[in-house]
Amino acid sequence: MIGQDSDPSVAMNNPFSRLKHYLPNENDSQENHATECLAARLVFSSRLRNAFIRLLLPEERKGFNSADTEVATQQTIEGGYIDLVVRQNRNLVIAVEVKVKSPENCNHHRNQLCKYKKWLDEQEETHRHLFSLVRNEDKTFHPEQYGATGRRTWWALYRSFKQRLGANDISDVESSLIENFCDYLESEAIVSTYEIKDLLSYAAGLKARTAVTGIFNQITSRLETDGMNTVPVEGKRDYWPQLRIQDPGWKKIFGKGENWKINLWFCVPGIWEARQYAFFPEIDLWHEDHGNDWQFAKSKLPVWLGTLKSHGFKWDVYQTWNKTRENTPAGEIQGEPKRIAASKDGDSVILNQSQLQSEDDLINVLVNVIKQYAKIVESLRS
Repeated sequence: MIGQDSDPSVAMNNPFSRLKHYLPNENDSQENHATECLAARLVFSSRLRNAFIRLLLPEERKGFNSADTEVATQQTIEGGYIDLVVRQNRNLVIAVEVKVKSPENCNHHRNQLCKYKKWLDEQEETHRHLFSLVRNEDKTFHPEQYGATGRRTWWALYRSFKQRLGANDISDVESSLIENFCDYLESEAIVSTYEIKDLLSYAAGLKARTAVTGIFNQITSRLETDGMNTVPVEGKRDYWPQLRIQDPGWKKIFGKGENWKINLWFCVPGIWEARQYAFFPEIDLWHEDHGNDWQFAKSKLPVWLGTLKSHGFKWDVYQTWNKTRENTPAGEIQGEPKRIAASKDGDSVILNQSQLQSEDDLINVLVNVIKQYAKIVESLRS
C-alpha cells in the first residue's frame, strides 16, 4: 500500500517511495512505471486525488472526501494483482486496470476485468467501481460487458491535470508534479498532444521562431548603444518568448543582483491564455531569481509602487506562481513574494494580420516602448 496524506510530513518526505517497486524487466514495465508515477502524485496531493476521482466519477464524487483516501498499487488478489486501487474506508473503492501498449480486446484483458470485479464484489465499501485506463480506446471492446464501470484514457487524465495548473489552490510543488508528470506521459508516448495536420505547419513554425529571434537581435543591437544588456529566453515549452533587459546603472536602484527589470514578451495564443499575437512589455520590481535583497526592496516598495501608480501602471504580486493579487498595497505584502510585476494598459504592441507593420516600423515601436519603460525604472531612484 502506498498510503494516504493525513500526515502531510509523510507525503512531503518522499512522495515517490513506491517507485522502488518498479521492475523494469517485467513484461508490462511501462504500464507499471506509469502506474507508480501516477500513484505517487495521488498520494502526495488530495487535490490531484480529487481531480482523478472527478475524472472517473464526475457525477458521484461530491459525497467523497479524498483526504481520507488511501492509494495502493499492485494490489494482490487471487490469481494476480490490480494495478491501482483507490479506497476510502467503508465508503468507496475504485480498482483501475492500467493499459499502455497491451490490447484491450483479448481474452487476457477480459479475464482480468472479471477477476477484478469478483474481488470488488467482496469488498465492504458501499460504492465499488472498476475502470480501465488506456492509451487508445478500442471501439470494438466494451469493458462494461465484463464488470467495469467504464473506461478512461491517459489523454483525458493528462488534460484533467493540466486544467488544474491555473487553479489558485494549487501549490508550486503540486504544479511542478503535474508538469513533470505530463511531460513524462508525452516523452513516453503515452499521450500525444499533436495532430497529424500539425506536421503541415512545421516550416511556418520554424520561420516564426527565426522571426522572433531576428526581432530580439535587432532590439538588442539598438539598446546596446544606450548601454543596456539583454538576454533572450526562447524555445521553452509552454512559455512565451522573452527578452530580458537590464541597465548596469539600475544596481543603484535595486542593489546587488541580476537586475533584469524589463521584460518584452512575445504573446502566443494557446499559452498562458493569450488571445492574440502581441509584444507585451513589463517591469519586474521583484523576482526571486534576481538575487536582490527582499528587506531592502520591501523598504522601497511604498515609493516604487506610488511612482508606478502615478504613471498609470498596475501590478501583480505573485505570492506563489499560481496565486496572485492585483494592486496589493505595499503595507499588505508581508512575506517574500515570488514576483512583483508591473504593466500598463495599452502598451502592448498587437500584431494585426490585416495591418502588419514593416520590420523597421515594428522595431522602432518596440525599442521606443522599452526606452519609455527604462525611463520609468530610472524614476524609481530615491
